[in-house]
Amino acid sequence: MATEIRLPDAGAGIEDVTVSRWRIAVGDRVKAGDVILEVATDKVDTEIVAPADGVLVKINFQDGELAPISAVMGYIGQAGESTGGALAPLSVAAPAADSEPVVSVAAPASDVKATPVARRVAANKGVDLTSVSGTGPGGQVTKQDVLAYRAPAPGTAPTALPGDLADQPSLIVRRAAADNNINLEEVAAGRPLSTLTKYDVLSAAASRISGRPVRVEPAFPSPSALPVVQAAVPAAQPAQGAPKPAASVPAPDPLKPGEELVKLSRMRVAVARNTAQSFFSAPQVTTMWDVDMTAVLQHRVAHKKEFAAAGVNLTITAYFIEALVAGLRAVPAANATWTDEGVVIKRYYNIGMATALPMDQYGIGGLIVPVIKNAGELNLMGIARAVSELAERARKSDLKQDDLADGTFTLSNYGTSGSRFQTPIVVQPQVGILGVGAVEKRAVVVSNGHPLEPNMGDALTFKPMTTLGFSYDHRVLDGATADAFCAGVKRHLENYPA
Repeated sequence: MATEIRLPDAGAGIEDVTVSRWRIAVGDRVKAGDVILEVATDKVDTEIVAPADGVLVKINFQDGELAPISAVMGYIGQAGESTGGALAPLSVAAPAADSEPVVSVAAPASDVKATPVARRVAANKGVDLTSVSGTGPGGQVTKQDVLAYRAPAPGTAPTALPGDLADQPSLIVRRAAADNNINLEEVAAGRPLSTLTKYDVLSAAASRISGRPVRVEPAFPSPSALPVVQAAVPAAQPAQGAPKPAASVPAPDPLKPGEELVKLSRMRVAVARNTAQSFFSAPQVTTMWDVDMTAVLQHRVAHKKEFAAAGVNLTITAYFIEALVAGLRAVPAANATWTDEGVVIKRYYNIGMATALPMDQYGIGGLIVPVIKNAGELNLMGIARAVSELAERARKSDLKQDDLADGTFTLSNYGTSGSRFQTPIVVQPQVGILGVGAVEKRAVVVSNGHPLEPNMGDALTFKPMTTLGFSYDHRVLDGATADAFCAGVKRHLENYPA
């Protein structure tokens, strides 16, 4: 029997992948370990290797299609070899006049015989092919059979169906429709599905919730509408009468002179979705703390050459990760996950490191969060090495899915781009994220007398300072506990040994 081509474990939260491209075609011979397929999740691209020697005898998902993470992508075996019902020899029968080409598939009785176009139309319409009677050769289901099965009842308006495989909505549109339980054909209202945009779907979902037409304009950030659409539950329909169809959504206005539509990348869509869901799913508060970085900078100057001799670039980020682990040890609830049953405290420290990726010509960039596993078991040298390696691999797009998984807390060092202070958004399902601003000299009052009352011991000096921005989930942490965490971080940095 042929060998299944399956996807590797992609980590928690990954439910599907996009087929980027098959590197080989059906009939090509491969050896075990050869790269045969490229797939992509929201943040990383992955190469899939052949699990065995043989011939690629079957492909289940074509380039550009969305595949469940548990799907069998194809089969490797010998020509004509059985795949347990998933593969069969193909033979094309001569089509009758005014009919589509029919592909006869010799499959087990438990499988439904259907033409490719029939399968696509059935998928778009949500038709169970096992319920459709086939009129094609050998009882094969054709497109006409699916159309007839879904023919409207007398007195109702017909719903437009895609006439061929080219009329497909984009991946972004299909995902938005799935997230919001939207029937794309109702939104299209007779237009080709390929003309639909994500904003059409969001508008239809918002209209269903509010009970009145709502227009989501591309000119506004879509994430602001997304959480509301996802969190809301459609109002129950009255027991009597047919449910109301989704409101017809007008097409977006054409672009005006001087405007340009820039298509969103998978990463930009993922960032929008994740930040919006986080912001609206948990009450988030940000506290800010000023930290004197004198001790850290003195230590770095004294030991930078020593680290370089070991092949490690000693960056300020390494000190911050070491310090936040100290803060998490002081306040274990900051290294946790909220659940309805209680707070899950985690005794290991997997620290995510938010890393900005290069911007394109429009100033649109990306953000990825590789994770330093078990940072609490590493010394400063180990942390610095992990920081350098992960940052370099992120810039080269060489990260694996495991590099992004299982984070328990996140550091966002936006100070590297010159920012003094931001309010970072918590990475769900974590409880907190620590933002670090630029280290800069500031005028600081040093007092040798009372810390608040004027006295002759006051002096003005200049110190390298930074401002921490700690955003936290208020369901788990309160102001006092959040400040206790920041105090632990500040204490570690300001009292760093020489």
